[in-house]
Amino acid sequence: MTDIHRIDLNLLRVFDLLMIEGSVSRAATRLCLSQSTVSHALSRLRRQFKDELFIPVHGGMAPTERAQSVAPIIRQAMLLLEQSVTQKPVFNPATSTRTFRIAGGDYIELMLIPTLMEYLSRHAPYIRIELEGLKASDYLRELESNELDLVIGFKNPQHLSSKLKHCNFLQEELVIASAQPLTDGSSWLTPEILKNLSFIYPSNWGHSQSLMDQWCKQQGIQRKIAITVPGFLALPPLMEKTGAVAALPCAAAKYYEEGMGFYWYRMSQTELNYHHQMAWHPLKDSDPGLQWFRQTILVKFSHR
Repeated sequence: MTDIHRIDLNLLRVFDLLMIEGSVSRAATRLCLSQSTVSHALSRLRRQFKDELFIPVHGGMAPTERAQSVAPIIRQAMLLLEQSVTQKPVFNPATSTRTFRIAGGDYIELMLIPTLMEYLSRHAPYIRIELEGLKASDYLRELESNELDLVIGFKNPQHLSSKLKHCNFLQEELVIASAQPLTDGSSWLTPEILKNLSFIYPSNWGHSQSLMDQWCKQQGIQRKIAITVPGFLALPPLMEKTGAVAALPCAAAKYYEEGMGFYWYRMSQTELNYHHQMAWHPLKDSDPGLQWFRQTILVKFSHR
């Protein structure tokens, strides 16, 4: 009996072409090998199958009864192997029931997820999104183990593992938001005004507050931090009741302006811009579903 574990797949390829071509020389040409190499492979096949397999006849080689009996099975196996190598998996968002798991901060929950879900409800109605908050992690393990598909946060090379794939998207500007007006009509805040303001510090992983801290340091300003909170949820009532302000992404500040009548200001005629970063594991780089999901996010939000 032939031991399947000892059979070289390259030998089966030789067998398959000998059946098709009926000639060592023509099989060698198809394989881009020498005739002696193919003859040596045939000798190994004969030892494996304990049969002559192909007998020299006028004009070529004729298969034995044993070769004819296994030829259809080997042909099917070769076709399946070729298909597995050449065919790419197909992802159809309109019918997919996949769940995409994202780690992202409050900004992502507030500004990206509602618009994304509106788009998915029309174009990919069965896809689900699971969003969790950011934490103190480089996210290599979570992405490698499929606990997460994507991490979306503020660009900071110290946060994410260098082994992850990533891209920048969605440029944002940092501004000062307030429940009460801070100037007599100017849309800019000078360092002198900022020195006297009391701040709420919405701390989170990858947070843009470090950008504000760097700017204040350059201006010689020591920020007065009244309270530190874990995210954006408590900001509106705190700003209304305490008069404190917060350094926020411009889109979030405009959201508070439109919904609650808040005010927002740039700082000393200086735009503090930064990018959000999207990261995923290299193992998922060719995943057609994740490719579609990443592209959807990029197209929908890159020019926002």
